[in-house]
Amino acid sequence: MTTINFRFLTRLRLRPTRRVGSTGIRAVDHCVEGICSGEANPYADAQALHGLALLCRGLPRVKADPGDLTARLDCQIGSWLSMGPLASGVPMGASHGIGYVPSAVFDIPRGHTSRIILSAVMRWNKPANAERQALVAAAMGHPGADAGDVLDAFIAGLGMPRSFGAVEIGPESFSKLAEQAMDTPWVPRNPRPIGDPAQVREILELAA
Repeated sequence: MTTINFRFLTRLRLRPTRRVGSTGIRAVDHCVEGICSGEANPYADAQALHGLALLCRGLPRVKADPGDLTARLDCQIGSWLSMGPLASGVPMGASHGIGYVPSAVFDIPRGHTSRIILSAVMRWNKPANAERQALVAAAMGHPGADAGDVLDAFIAGLGMPRSFGAVEIGPESFSKLAEQAMDTPWVPRNPRPIGDPAQVREILELAA
């Protein structure tokens, strides 16, 4: 059972750009990787596409006005719907798999790694799933645009860092991160096949 109570959140006095924004981008990551998966299905798409639209509508409004309860409700429902792909057996991809590693090695919250890696993964994956990425851009209100660019601009609009450099992770760490990412459950399920650490490093360099 899921309980959604948007009024409860106002009592927690959360700082939107640090917590609501970061956990919101984590939910965006779930939606996007579910939509872009090579194993997507119509049931999961229906939830992820609507969830993504709600998150894109709600997160900027919560940032602008933390007391906007309608926007908070959009974010809560969007976050709930973001779990639809996983719940229906759709795997995540490289954004999730790679994101586990800097979280563990450098103690960076997962919401932070999503905002750093997701756009880079989209750009790297585009040769394999451009049609699916077009669904993401449309759900975010920018039909015909490049989904990686749309996500990057959206995250920037929330005032969040979008690079490894912004969290003081330099290229000297990329080889170690790439090797460890190969052992995560989701990198092997990425829609564009990843066969070795060198390909993971390509993604990391896009997010440097």
